[in-house]
Amino acid sequence: MTRSVLTLVVALGLASAAAWLASGLQLDTGLEALLPADSASVLSIQVTRDKLGLEEPLTILVETNDPERSRALTSQLAAEFGKWPETVWVMTGYGLDALAERALYYVDAETLYDWNELAEEALDWEVCKASPLCVTIADPPELPDGDEIRAAVDLSPAGTVLQELTGQSAKRAGGSAEGDEDDGEQALCNDAGTVCAVQVMLSGSPGDIGYARMIKERAESVTVPLVQSGPEGTRIEVIGRYRVAPFEHGIILNDLRLVSILAALGSLFMVLFFFRDLIAVVQLMVPMLSGLAVAVGLIVLIQPKINIISAAALAILAGMAIDFGIHLLMHYQSARSEGLNPAAAAKESVRELWVSLLVAGVTTACGFGALSMTDFQGFSQMGWMASLGIIVTLLWTLAVFPSMVRLLPGKAKSGRQPAAEQRSAKGLAWAILLLGVLAVPFALRIGFEPNLGKLQPEGVSHGMDDSMMRARGNINALYVGASTESVNAAIDDELMTVGAVEALGVEPIVVSAQVIFPEDSEEKTELLSDLRATLVRAREKAIEREDSKLLEELDELEPWVDVEGPPEPDQIPEWLAATLVLKDGSIGKSGIIYVPLRGSNAEAMERLAAWLDELRAAHPDVTFASAAALLGEVTPALIADSPWILALVFLGLISATAIASRSLSVTRDVFLSTALSTVFFAATLTLFGIDLHLYNLLAVPVAIGLAVDGAVHVRWASDFDSPRQQYATYKAVAASTLTSMVAFGALMTADSPGLRSLGQVGAIGLGISLAVNLIWLRAWCTPRATKEA
Repeated sequence: MTRSVLTLVVALGLASAAAWLASGLQLDTGLEALLPADSASVLSIQVTRDKLGLEEPLTILVETNDPERSRALTSQLAAEFGKWPETVWVMTGYGLDALAERALYYVDAETLYDWNELAEEALDWEVCKASPLCVTIADPPELPDGDEIRAAVDLSPAGTVLQELTGQSAKRAGGSAEGDEDDGEQALCNDAGTVCAVQVMLSGSPGDIGYARMIKERAESVTVPLVQSGPEGTRIEVIGRYRVAPFEHGIILNDLRLVSILAALGSLFMVLFFFRDLIAVVQLMVPMLSGLAVAVGLIVLIQPKINIISAAALAILAGMAIDFGIHLLMHYQSARSEGLNPAAAAKESVRELWVSLLVAGVTTACGFGALSMTDFQGFSQMGWMASLGIIVTLLWTLAVFPSMVRLLPGKAKSGRQPAAEQRSAKGLAWAILLLGVLAVPFALRIGFEPNLGKLQPEGVSHGMDDSMMRARGNINALYVGASTESVNAAIDDELMTVGAVEALGVEPIVVSAQVIFPEDSEEKTELLSDLRATLVRAREKAIEREDSKLLEELDELEPWVDVEGPPEPDQIPEWLAATLVLKDGSIGKSGIIYVPLRGSNAEAMERLAAWLDELRAAHPDVTFASAAALLGEVTPALIADSPWILALVFLGLISATAIASRSLSVTRDVFLSTALSTVFFAATLTLFGIDLHLYNLLAVPVAIGLAVDGAVHVRWASDFDSPRQQYATYKAVAASTLTSMVAFGALMTADSPGLRSLGQVGAIGLGISLAVNLIWLRAWCTPRATKEA
């Protein structure tokens, strides 16, 4: 007894220390963590971050029924956010008016020369008209008006960029884009003016969920009082990553709180149903929870930050840990019912099971360990974590369980335990096996959901008009070149235009310093200077001749021409400078590409990733990076690695089973059972139209892991256990699998579609593995009496 107490005290002390370590476990939700560290996309993102330091700004939409009130509220918010210590800049307008007023510099030189010639002709016509010796039958030439000037600007690359960014390409100096009145800076509002935006660049990143949640809460502490005190119809909402990440995180946390309670109650019910003893819960949970704490603590020591897919390893560990405990407890109670005392029953249960538990644990660990050889970091990291955790929880359970039941023995049930009946039915087994073979083509048709937007919880979408974001509301890719020459070559490449349309199906908007600051500015300055001088002389003649028509044309044209020099870097707003100016002050070596595609669509992002790869190959001196395109690399990498992943899992399974059992028939039967479970699992998902995605994919390795474990126990019991032991094993397999099914079933109550789907897939997979192991495998195995005969 003293040894048992000492063992438990030491075990719980180590588990407490490990739990403290485990509290430092971090989850990296970024897609970068799923790709190899030397991936071109990951390295490109790091380079652009180092040279540009660009993050997504905090964006807040304001909607009222009064355009003036909407603009006033955005100004009020801008003033408040400008006081924050984290604020880098605040934006309530596009800030491109200075460029729009210099739009004539974006018109090609040939057109400017033609307009100059027209002005000279108009002057000559006035001179001729004033001379009695000059006769002309031609009509006076018409000077270009505002519409013609805007049309010429729209044809230029810079005009296209301005139009896509702000909705206007050219603006008369001191006037608006549409009329003569000065509307001031073009506000960041929709066409009706009822919805306006304020954007705030902060020193932190919305990729940090804790930071994003803190910023969202601070912003809402400012906006909510304004909504409450405002007239009916006033709405103010945070949008973008500062909204989505905390919102989804909060919903998932709330779901998990509820799910954890339901899963715990469900698991408690299953344990009580199978063991009919409250003490059994303690006997089971103490070794399980302490073993999990030690396993996770070791993982944190090795890898403190895990990715979203390797997080499934924790579910695998929980499933395996409770599985080990249930098997031991089931055999312990069976031994107690035969009259053994707690110490002897504990010893007997370990003696009966240590080989099969070791085989099941090592087999499953080897299967997952094989995943470590894949390049896809999601499964590679999960592989070693699951393998290490399974071995640790197995050894921990074997060490702690005997001491636990000695100290808390529980009640001994009177009467002998039932014995398992022989269920061999080769004919049925062969029919099911044939059905499994026929189901393989159907199983291979399992789909993958490319649109992750469907998995967003209700309420994430703000439902407001964000059209004022225009091109900036699309996904983007950044580029940084080693020199302006390399960037020029990339921009001029057909891959940026025709090639992009062919690859993406849409035309991207390329914003560069080369477009914003024309290289032929000096030539155009001279042409505009000549044009201004000509217009001055033409006005003098028009006044002298009282030519009202020419004066009207001059009144229209002169404000366009009267610009103070070409566009300069100090005239661009901070949000644009963040992409066109490197941290070292270099201009012309960087820019941004806006692509009108949905970032949540994996198929579209796959096309974007392939296009960026083409650009990288064609222009190695230019770095192209897009965080949104990472989804396009993760998905095909996941799909491409899936056959190899399954092959590696089964290779590890076969090797470990063969070595442990040294029996060809045992190895064959465990493999066939696991393969049947996997095929029927995939076929069922296909039959019911359930596609896999980055959420429910986490349930697949859990289901396969428990299928392997159950197959090993059932097959081992068939050869080496007595009928009484077989009954305890089959009952333990049912109990452990159903307990895990209840946990997955609890996820189906979640508000998050992703978590609901995860629960659905997990419950289906575990249900099928349970049926295959307890029905098909028992029917397939030759009865022990027949073997002995």
